[in-house]
Amino acid sequence: MQHRIVIARHRPWLKWLLLAGGTCVLAVAAWTLYQLTRAATADEFEHTRSEVEALQADRRTLVRDLRVARAEVRRLKERVTYLKQSQTIDEQATQVVRESLAQLQAEAADLREQLAFYRGIAAPEQSRAGVRVHELKLVPTKDAGQLTYDLVLIQSANHEKRVAGKVEMALVGMRRGNEVTIPWAQFQASEKPAELGFSLRYFQEFSGLVRVSDEITPLRVVVTLVPQAAGAPKIEQAFEWGRLINAGG
Repeated sequence: MQHRIVIARHRPWLKWLLLAGGTCVLAVAAWTLYQLTRAATADEFEHTRSEVEALQADRRTLVRDLRVARAEVRRLKERVTYLKQSQTIDEQATQVVRESLAQLQAEAADLREQLAFYRGIAAPEQSRAGVRVHELKLVPTKDAGQLTYDLVLIQSANHEKRVAGKVEMALVGMRRGNEVTIPWAQFQASEKPAELGFSLRYFQEFSGLVRVSDEITPLRVVVTLVPQAAGAPKIEQAFEWGRLINAGG
């Protein structure tokens, strides 16, 4: 068996050189990586900060807009409240004016009626002489077919002398297709209809209740004044039913 002799060079410095070189390479690589990471991080930080600043600016804008919107909403609510109150006041004022106008119109109509009534009494030269019907009104009651009537007679001349007589009233209407004339007494609600007699110098009023059945369609009421004086003519006046109801209502 032969023995080989290997002669190796002993270079201890080479190991340290390689170790130092590797360390330098690693240091350079780490530094390069650090610089790259730092640059990327700085860019990302700047970008993030820009986004944060933009978001903060948007937030400030939104807060300002929100304040403006809230102020506008509050102003509009106050405006709506004011308009509602104004509308309520206007409606109440309009209602008061309408009621006052209706009352004044009713009072004016009543005064005109009174004026005509007293003119007929106080100024006979401007009216028809003798006794006559000044007014006849019919007012429906709550009971179906039942009405109240008011009859006013006046004397337009010779107030020094009392005029007496009786009142005959009749209802003219349609029943089963035929025109009929029915005495007023048949419609009076009382069991014993009172005879309407008048005796007056200036005026006299009559009133009562009547009941008209559904079988009759009223057309008009005929009032006949029959004076007691011998030879005195009868006075007959006819009143349309519709006008009597409207005048009474």
